Amino acid sequence: MFYREKLMEDAETFGRERFAASIRELEKEYRKEERREAVTEAFAGLFRQWGQQTDREAASLGICYLHRVIRMRTGELRLTLYGKEFYMDREPTETVWRPLLFFERYEQDMEEITKQLQKRHPRIYRYEEEAVRLRYAEYYYAALESLCRDMLEEIRGSREYMELKRTEDFFIFFGKWRGEAAKL
Repeated sequence: MFYREKLMEDAETFGRERFAASIRELEKEYRKEERREAVTEAFAGLFRQWGQQTDREAASLGICYLHRVIRMRTGELRLTLYGKEFYMDREPTETVWRPLLFFERYEQDMEEITKQLQKRHPRIYRYEEEAVRLRYAEYYYAALESLCRDMLEEIRGSREYMELKRTEDFFIFFGKWRGEAAKL
């Protein structure tokens, strides 16, 4: 058991160091107007889709991650508009959002972290690597949540959001798919 704890401790140390540099690069990229427009357009497309599919009011918007995305390396988040029934809504509107550069950078980081770990731990099993991947993904989920908070004003300022039929208490949340989430 000590070996696994030391492996995860080292992964945490390497991950913190690596992420500090990576997040600065991502922040710089997402200050660019074209990156911000791409984010706003992803949400605008979902709002248009809701208007085309139903005449009901939207009650919430979920920006959710799934751990299988990390395992399958698809680099996507699920955007879902719900009616008043929330998770019990039989007709939510969903789309996939692939935030530019985030998951590419995540994979680059994981490659470097894995190399560093292999220098200290010559025999790393696949399940241990997956545990490291899932733990390190938390840094990127937090960064994506921060990006979404930062982009809220622009998302809410879009024409498509203004035209979206929504309830008075409409809210946006970020979190694990059908798990814990935080209101933005």
